[in-house]
This record gives sequence, structure tokens and C-alpha cells, in this order.
Amino acid sequence: MKLSKILSVVVSAAMLGSLAGTTASAADNKADRNYNYVALGDSIAAGFGLAGGDITQDPALVITEQLLENPVKDAYPAVFTELIRSIGDEKGFSVKGTNLASTAYRAADIEETIKTPGNKGDFASTILDGYLGEGASDVLIPYHDYYTKYLSEADLVSIQLGGNDIIMSIVPKMVFSDNAILKAAGTSLMLTLFGMDTEQAIGGGLMILQQEKDSISSDDFLEAASFMYNVSQSADKLVDESASHVKGVVEAVKELNGDADIALVGMYNPYRTADDADAVEEDVFAILGKIYAAAANTAAEGEDELTVSGKQTKNYIDSLNDKVNKITELKEVINRYNDSAEIEEILAMVEKYNDINELMELSELVQVSEGNPAAEDLLAVMLKYNDIEELQSVIDLVKNYDDISELGELMAVMAKYRTANEAAAESAIAAEIAAPMAMQIAGKNVDPQMKRLNEQLRTVAEETGAIFIDVYDISPEDDFDPHPNKNGHKEIADILFNDLAELISDRMTVEEEPVEEPLPVEEITDIRLTGDINGDGVINTTDAVFLAAHVMGIRSLNSEEKKYADLDANGFVNIFDLLWLMTYITM
Repeated sequence: MKLSKILSVVVSAAMLGSLAGTTASAADNKADRNYNYVALGDSIAAGFGLAGGDITQDPALVITEQLLENPVKDAYPAVFTELIRSIGDEKGFSVKGTNLASTAYRAADIEETIKTPGNKGDFASTILDGYLGEGASDVLIPYHDYYTKYLSEADLVSIQLGGNDIIMSIVPKMVFSDNAILKAAGTSLMLTLFGMDTEQAIGGGLMILQQEKDSISSDDFLEAASFMYNVSQSADKLVDESASHVKGVVEAVKELNGDADIALVGMYNPYRTADDADAVEEDVFAILGKIYAAAANTAAEGEDELTVSGKQTKNYIDSLNDKVNKITELKEVINRYNDSAEIEEILAMVEKYNDINELMELSELVQVSEGNPAAEDLLAVMLKYNDIEELQSVIDLVKNYDDISELGELMAVMAKYRTANEAAAESAIAAEIAAPMAMQIAGKNVDPQMKRLNEQLRTVAEETGAIFIDVYDISPEDDFDPHPNKNGHKEIADILFNDLAELISDRMTVEEEPVEEPLPVEEITDIRLTGDINGDGVINTTDAVFLAAHVMGIRSLNSEEKKYADLDANGFVNIFDLLWLMTYITM
């Protein structure tokens, strides 16, 4: 009975230990029941513009510790986080949302920042310094550190990128151009894209023209116009490159955290629908019309070709028209001979000249061109130039832009409106120069581009195992600002929740480990000890007689009796076991 009690105590202790372990594990599970959602994106996901007021003070402009603690509450990542909490409350999970969307970042920038320690985003730094003043980018900290920390902990990551790679691959080329006219136009457009009042945005561009007026020439004006005509030529290429960079972001996130679910949020048309694109064109013209009209006058003023009332003279228009004719003629020759080796060789020579007389002498060129129609035709056009720098700038122009055919129409507009009132001239010049840019920014071109990008993103999702979230049909905006309003953000959050709620719920479902029931313990009441050969419950001389008879060969023990007669447990029953038994009985 004593042994029975001991066994009961041991078993009970074991059971208590098992139950204690189960309770601790459950407590640990409860403590670890956290669901982390992280949003990656650009200014749209960041909620830029929702706060209103001065854009330089917008809380979504730069990621800070304060912004991470208090994200823009009406931005769709914050709204979506609250919807996830409804599942968390039901499942007993604590839900945390972290908005790492980065204003002025393209997919290419975020991909690079995730991969590169210390990276602050060169593009975003340039934007801040360009618009807020040199040194403004000092407020940026390496977003790489934020990305690494929060993405590593994420259960779900939403990624909405790609639009900036298209739109902001055009405008920044203007903003950071050496051409003051393009820089002025790009600056005004960029400020407007960031939500600044149109008149203030125009003022930013006009200030650049004023600062650089002494360096602006008619050649700059024609180059800027050529840029505008060609701006939409590479739209499909930009879309393809954008999708490639988004895929790079998805893969970079997966490298950091292979367990996280990834939602790839598609794009909507930020500039209304194609049917409303005319209204956007008016917005664009309001900006570019003033900039280009002012640029035309600035170029004329620099060449002393303005009347006393500030209008362009007929002589200036004729001179400009003559330039366009020669540019067109040179382009036609180059196109006619379709990049022949002789043409390329001559153009390369001219780039090295410092004086027009080198061209006039024709020392090297005559040898190249003799009996060669391509070279002869090209030389005939180039010999019409009296200034080597002008010729070199024209060569750059025709080599860099595919389409210059509309420069002639521009000259007709300028000739017609050179003495007209300012508003008429602005409108006419904007319509002639800025139409491609307006279409690029307006729904006429952006709408097909966004549809194409969404198809590419669907493919990226399939290839990477991400989930594509289609938000294309959210309500269109009614202004030139590409960022959704509060209602648009709510619509995106609702779509995310509808598409992902089941996945989130499944991830929060914790399967409890089954608790194994302990085996029943039977109370032991009858214990037979080694030495009790006859099984009467005591060890005495009777047992010794049985063992002695077996050893002497008088009576053999059966198999059951032998088990209790093998006192030294060596597998044999012999004289030594008898000695052990007699010693025990005697003692």
C-alpha cells in the first residue's frame, strides 16, 4: 500500500507538471497573438493631401517616428487597419498597422531602398531640396531601416506602386533639365501634382524663367516644344518598366519575410475618366500656356526682338520660322538615309568643331562626301548655318526627338498671335505645344496606361504568389490633384477588406494543441517480491526449502517460481541464489 501511495503521488505530480506546461503555452500563444499589417506605396497610400493646407507641412510628406505613431487617419491603410481589428477582436488578436508609404517615391526607389542600407531615396531627396530649398532633404532618415524593421514582422503587406514610375518619369525630366523652359514648366506641373494652388504653381515656374531669362534663347524654346511633342512616345515602355520595378519590390519583401501575405494593389485613373479628359487639358493649359507664352517672350527679349510694348516682332517670328525650316530640312535628310554610316560620321565630326569655319573648309568632310549623295545632301543643309553652336544644338534636337513635324504649326500660331492679347496668346501656344503633355497627364493617355499597368500587375501577382487587388473602379476625382479624396481612400480600404478578410481570418485562426489525457493509474494492492517463491506473500524458510530442492535436483521450480527465485538476477537459478535467500532470511 505504501508503494501504491508513492506511485499515486508520482503520477499526480507528473499530471500537474503537464497541466502547468499546457497553461504556460496557452499564455505564450495569447501573448503572441499579434497581427501586423504594413503598407508600402507612394503619396497615394501615404494619404498626402488629406490634411489640407500648406503642402510643405503635410504630415504625409516625410516618414517620421511621429507619423508612424499617428498615421494619417483617413488614408486607406489606416482605414483598412481598423477593419482588420474587427476580425482581431473576434479572434483574440491584437492588430497593428504601419504605413510605410513614401511620398515622391517610385517603385524603383523603394526597391533600391529596401535593398540598400543607409538609403534615403535619391529621387525624394532631390524633390525636397528642389521645392523646399537646399538641405530640406536632411529631414529624411534612411527609410531602409524602417522597411527592414517593420516588413520583417509583417503578416500582411499591401503594395500600391507604379503610377509615379510613369507620370514622374516624365515630369522630373523637365524639372531637372538644363533647359530653363522645361524646368519652369516641369516645376509648375510638379507643384500642381502635389496639390498646390494653380496660380502658386504657375508662379513657381515663372520665377525660374525670370531667374534664367538671360540664358534663354529661341533654340531653348524649340527644344522645349520638341520635348512636349514627343512626351507620349514612350508610354508603353514606361508602363513595362514600372511593372518590372513593382515586381522587384514584391521580391525584395519576400526576401525579407517569406511568410507574409502580399496584396498587390492595382492603379486607378487619377485624372478622372477618358470622357472627362478635356477638363484636365484645361488645367494643364492654364499652367503650360502661361509658362510657354512667357518663355517665348523671354527668348525674344534675349535676342532683342520685342517691340516697345513687349510683343514679339515680325523679324523675330521670321527668324524663328527660318530656324524651324532648317531643322526640318536636316531631319528630313537624316530620315531619308536612315542612319547611314556616312551621316553618323559627319554628325560626329561636327560635334567636335569649335568654329563654323572648320565646317566651311570641308577638309575632312569633302573626302568623306565625294560621290556620296547622303553626305552631299547633309553638307548642303549644314552649310546654311553661320554659327557652329546653333548647328550643334540643332543636331542634338533632331537626334533626340522623333517628331518635330509640328514645329511648323507652332510657328504659324506664334505668327498669328504675336501681337494678340496675352490670354489669347497663352491659350494658342499652350494648345499647340502642351497638347501631348495634357493628353499624357489627362485621362486620354493615362487611362489606357493604367489599364495596361493593371494587366502587367496581375501577371506580377501570378508570378510572385501575391494577391492582386483591383481598385480601378473607385470614384473618379473631380480636380487636377491625382491623390484620392477621403471617400476614395475609404473605397480602396473596403475593396482590400472584402478581398482579404477570409485570408486574414484564416491566419488568425490558431489551432489549439490537443491535450493528451493521462493514462488511468490502477491502484496496486498486491505486490509479490523477489524471493517469495511459493507466492504466499512472505519470504521464509518454506521458500528456502523450495529453492534447495530445485538446486539439489529433487523438485524443479516452474517458470513462474523461477522468476522469483533468481535473486541475483543473472538469468540462472543456482546455489548462489540459495545463499542470497538464506542470508536474507537469517538477517
